[in-house]
Amino acid sequence: MAFANYDNATAAKMIHAFVPISRLNKGEAGKIIDEVKADGVRVIVKNNVPECVMVSVEEYDRIMKLASRPVKIIQTPEEEARRKAFIQRIRQNVPPPIPPQADRKTIKDEIGPIEVDEEAVLALRRLG
Repeated sequence: MAFANYDNATAAKMIHAFVPISRLNKGEAGKIIDEVKADGVRVIVKNNVPECVMVSVEEYDRIMKLASRPVKIIQTPEEEARRKAFIQRIRQNVPPPIPPQADRKTIKDEIGPIEVDEEAVLALRRLG
């Protein structure tokens, strides 16, 4: 379970990470930057909606390095065979989608009357 390692201290730290934008408007940017350097991430909230995230330069560099590293998935032939078998089992157990079935009356009732430009239809017939 992903949340098994969270405790009350972690929850309190997560809540503390949210900073209302009004603190920035009141000239507390320097204090918030010091908090970021000391404690890590701060999430700037405007109207109770997260708007941006403040991280230290070191954390930003670390994130960028992780994001730009090449990901190479090395699979053994056995792993590839298991993957293909798994996909085959899924395909066997999932029926193909059934196209929607409707008659003209049902479609006409759902869409309603359609206006037709008679002059345009006649012009197209003359071109053809």
